[in-house]
Amino acid sequence: MTAKTTSLGRSGGGFDIETIDTFQGQIQRPNVRDDFELTMDEIPTSTQDLDWIFHGVNATTNTITSSSIASYRLTYLWTDATGITSATQAITGTTTEAYRQSYAELNNTTLEYNMDAGDHLTAPITFKAAFEDSTGSVNFRLETKPTSTATLSALSPYTSSTSKF
Repeated sequence: MTAKTTSLGRSGGGFDIETIDTFQGQIQRPNVRDDFELTMDEIPTSTQDLDWIFHGVNATTNTITSSSIASYRLTYLWTDATGITSATQAITGTTTEAYRQSYAELNNTTLEYNMDAGDHLTAPITFKAAFEDSTGSVNFRLETKPTSTATLSALSPYTSSTSKF
């Protein structure tokens, strides 16, 4: 998507513990983890990009005439490396550091537009995903690259026929 991000947040992924009384004391049973929710406040540089994501349609169409639910991968990258143009590309060198968060099988659940007189058009956008998929594999990946590590590998393209990461 094409936008300037002014804030981002992640919530969810937590769980609760159920305590079960027994004759010998208590045992704990963890419950299912909560869904992840990723939120961003965007200043769109192309409103069409955000609309296409929200309606799950191909970005090459000129008109949105339907709405479907598509799955996405969202990747954040923090690094001191120069020349980086994508959060999914490899980070190399023993003098650079990087931290990458990737979330897969996300659905865009909300998209709003706001604008006040003399202000930028803003678009709060929310994505949600289950903590894990139907096979029990988690829907996120957290990676670090300290200066002592030579490479943070590139992520493969995210399509319906490839793995999440």
